[in-house]
Amino acid sequence: MALTIKPLLLGKMRMNLSLMTYMMNFPKEIWVPIVCWYLRVGDRHVLVDTGAPAALMRKYWYGEYEEIKTFAEALAAVSASAQQIDLIIQTHLHFDHCGNTPECRNAEVIVQADELQFAKNPHPLFLGSYLRGGALDGVKFREVEGDVELLPGVKLLKVPGHTPGTQAVAVETAAGTAVLSGFCAVAANFSPPEKMRKVWPVLTPGVHTDSLAAFASAVRVQAIADIIIPIHDLEFASKQQIP
Repeated sequence: MALTIKPLLLGKMRMNLSLMTYMMNFPKEIWVPIVCWYLRVGDRHVLVDTGAPAALMRKYWYGEYEEIKTFAEALAAVSASAQQIDLIIQTHLHFDHCGNTPECRNAEVIVQADELQFAKNPHPLFLGSYLRGGALDGVKFREVEGDVELLPGVKLLKVPGHTPGTQAVAVETAAGTAVLSGFCAVAANFSPPEKMRKVWPVLTPGVHTDSLAAFASAVRVQAIADIIIPIHDLEFASKQQIP
């Protein structure tokens, strides 16, 4: 089954590039998208992540944020609504990836078991990255462990390091296997400076709970994908569809 991925761009936040590329690019500022990714698999409406509403972004994010579309407006562009979403794949549970998830009241939400466990009781270093106050109470989570063939043409790949239970999503398309990275990354993570590539074929995500696992996960995604989609890359998030 050849599928297409439709990015639904909700907004963008300004940050230092070093938050994406560990130990590199400290002076450079970039815009990072808040985005969810829509798939139609048979008669099922599927989202990879749900982004977050502007009010929540401004509550949790310390820097500049610009709203582009509401969640409802973005879904309407693919002839869907929050109530029609059947399945949500959470790459991880940082606030900017799951802030709209409670709006999808009929959806089953797929998450790695150790990601959900960590989100419920995050390490103090990551308290600011996860929603608080029971924000995800009532969400219909289905916990999985490891790699999973989820739907025809859709496979989950456990890629820990950015968080304990990050999962990438491999989608079979007419142009080959497209992999949504799962971990927060931009194109630069998969294109290190030429002089570094023999040692570092990728750049570790700048935010991580385990830098070595994060590096290995990025290498794994790079090896599997015909099309790598770094989920915080504005160029990919701005496309009409992939491929």
